[in-house]
Amino acid sequence: MKLFTFLIVGFYCAQSLAQSSLPKVYNCLQINQDITIDGQAIESAWEIANWSEKFIDIEGEKSVKPYYSTKFKMLWDTSNLYLFAVLEEEHLWATLKNHDDIIYRDNDFEVFIDPDSDNHNYMEIEVNLFNTILDLMLIKPYRNGGPLIMDWTANGMQSSISTYGTLNNPNDLDSLWCIEMALPLKVFGNVPAVENSWRINFSRVQYDMEIVSNEYEKVKNIAGVQLPEHNWVWSPQGIINMHYPENWGYLFFNDSVGSKTAKRPSDAAIRIALHELYYKQTHYLEKNGVPKEDIATEITLDSKLYKIELIIKEDDFEICATDTEWTWHIQRDSKIWKTSNQ
Repeated sequence: MKLFTFLIVGFYCAQSLAQSSLPKVYNCLQINQDITIDGQAIESAWEIANWSEKFIDIEGEKSVKPYYSTKFKMLWDTSNLYLFAVLEEEHLWATLKNHDDIIYRDNDFEVFIDPDSDNHNYMEIEVNLFNTILDLMLIKPYRNGGPLIMDWTANGMQSSISTYGTLNNPNDLDSLWCIEMALPLKVFGNVPAVENSWRINFSRVQYDMEIVSNEYEKVKNIAGVQLPEHNWVWSPQGIINMHYPENWGYLFFNDSVGSKTAKRPSDAAIRIALHELYYKQTHYLEKNGVPKEDIATEITLDSKLYKIELIIKEDDFEICATDTEWTWHIQRDSKIWKTSNQ
């Protein structure tokens, strides 16, 4: 799919271009009604909330279609983000019960949020059927060295699970489980206004299970090696890795009646273009030990011209894209931000 009206000749990183479409947008309505976090989502506000698209494989539409349905709704007010997710499941199963256990070793649901859309200081929250929570922060993506901050806690977060079936009982068939959450805005350090956007994505980790001696076990191949988990997501990553925040979708903060048009930020295209240049430069640097000085000097997106500048700092680099109002920057550790030219 042709995303832009420019071509940069050279290496394109698979992580960047493997997506089949632009990041998705979720239209999140504002409310002034109290929400009780009980896993039921019975308040009238939930009736007007928009359902997301059903989850697809993490690599995109061309991969194997998930065999269970997953979808979510979200709402917001001046204190919290609210989430309600529904996950089809014939075998409700969980093992982990301690806070900050490695929850993705069970079937789980995961939330990823980057409030300032800079690829840094983003949060991950995982939950399983026992309502056990793993919450953490990454200062930078793993590819840039992290680090992983396991002692970060989403203070004040509420979550609740409701199940339709019996947990850890292999003698029957279940139907689904639901997650309801209230995520305090203060833990993200960024209180949104109407028409703001955050980067966000959701992942469902799902293992193929079998029943052995009346117990659930993860399926193994003929060599006795456990099969890899399935990763089903809302907005495709194009790679089996959630820690490419530049590929996440957008959470659009609308007003209470949805009067604004939910859309990607106006700079979404130039951000993707800068990441194309970033991957190309990173690949060259890793291969040759020095940055590549010969890169595009300008690009045009939707009839707007951007001047491109490469700043080399020993073995580091920064790439800038400038129009008449703003300059966008991306550096070697993949942090991306913009500054005003006024």
